[in-house]
Amino acid sequence: MTRPYLETWRAFERLYADRRVRAIGVSNFEPNHLRRLLDNSDMVPAVNQIEFHPCLQQHDLFDLHKELGIATEAWSPLGHGGPLLKDPVIGAIATRLERSAAQVILRWNIQLGNIVVPKSTTEARIRENIALFDFELRDEDMEAIKSVHRGVRYGQHPNDFIDDF
Repeated sequence: MTRPYLETWRAFERLYADRRVRAIGVSNFEPNHLRRLLDNSDMVPAVNQIEFHPCLQQHDLFDLHKELGIATEAWSPLGHGGPLLKDPVIGAIATRLERSAAQVILRWNIQLGNIVVPKSTTEARIRENIALFDFELRDEDMEAIKSVHRGVRYGQHPNDFIDDF
């Protein structure tokens, strides 16, 4: 039996083969979903858009992306704001750098090689979210942010809405 997202992927492959799109990707695929997709396809997704922030670093999935050459796009990179923006580790780095916690988190993503598109409707925050390219986090900062990982997911788990095929 063929499941809908395998059929959708095959349609994406046809669009790519016909040069109607330059790249195809997936969203919220876990390692098991990616492996099943690759078992049924010759194409590796160009990108996987996943929930990714300091409290949910998804190390196994992130490593698999690197192994397969899949770009990681972080959705909810600020973890819906709130507690993550008040994290003491991130706050200490932000204070030292004279940056906001949001800027530290977004810069962390960029230095990891992730694609980040933070959502904001406030002009001041949009400007702040763009001002990320005139500073860098030190290796120690990157390591410290690793310690913030708690496995906290703010969105729905992909296994709750992605059918196996």
